Amino acid sequence: MEDILNIFEIEKLLDILEQRINLLRDLKKNGKLSNPQELELLEIKTQKIIEELKQKIHPFNRVQIARHPKRPVLQDILENVFSEFIELKGDRYVGDDSSITAGLAKLEDYPVFVIGHNKGRSTNEKIKRNYGMPNPEGFYKAIRIMEVANNFRTPLITIVDTPGAYPGDKAEQNGQYIAISRSISKMFDLDIPVICLVLSEGGSGGALAIAVANYVIMMENAYYSVISPEGAASILYRDSSKAPLAAKNLKLTSYDLLELGIIDDIIYEPLLGMHRNLTKAYKDIRTKLIEYLEKAIQINDLKQHRFNRFKKIGIFEHIVNEHSYLN
Repeated sequence: MEDILNIFEIEKLLDILEQRINLLRDLKKNGKLSNPQELELLEIKTQKIIEELKQKIHPFNRVQIARHPKRPVLQDILENVFSEFIELKGDRYVGDDSSITAGLAKLEDYPVFVIGHNKGRSTNEKIKRNYGMPNPEGFYKAIRIMEVANNFRTPLITIVDTPGAYPGDKAEQNGQYIAISRSISKMFDLDIPVICLVLSEGGSGGALAIAVANYVIMMENAYYSVISPEGAASILYRDSSKAPLAAKNLKLTSYDLLELGIIDDIIYEPLLGMHRNLTKAYKDIRTKLIEYLEKAIQINDLKQHRFNRFKKIGIFEHIVNEHSYLN
């Protein structure tokens, strides 16, 4: 049995300790602290708890943190990392899938196009946006925005946050797998710099459809995997309660993926998630996106760079041969 921390109980404990520490710091600042040792002991105790937890945190705990109800979603990133965002809607075939949000924005001084999975914030918005699980028309909208970005020679930033593409009957009947494969293929053909941020959940083809980038960076407590831990446990062990074991074996954490060469960098977070210090999180995301965008701008052959990057991960020869620019 996997030893899994109860992150929600730990978070409550840390909140209590931090509130007490802040209160004592205010008293000390105003010269009203009667027992300075209490503050010192609490700070030492809190730091010790944090250091011990860092050693014990399990891959499935990171999955839980990625799904935390207070974790920022795409809308928060658009409002706090980018500026002047103008949304572009519709796939020009069926309609507008709100689980994918796309448009033009500025990343400090850089004009960029942004495409991302949008889970929504409130319960009603989550339902409306299908919890960030796109239908085929969502991927076709993404493809349309990729083409616009390419035509205007403007860099593309993609934000991954999805449990996966929507697995419903209608989505499959409408060619879900075709839409995903076309999106992946289109990203290999782009002549512009492409940077991908895995924000929280990176589930299967629904994530990969907008993640074929020159550089992929990942939040420390995000996950990126071919299947969810629960899905893998149901298939492999016939028992979804073994999701923690599956999470460990899937190698889905940012640390695993950096070691495997699937991502290029990690944006570090506070112990129990970026929601505990949002100001720093947004600043770090902006800084890292700009860093890798500037690196990508210097690349002479962006198509070849993306091909080489994914070839190192593993790609079938017959898929490679379908890309005319490589022949």
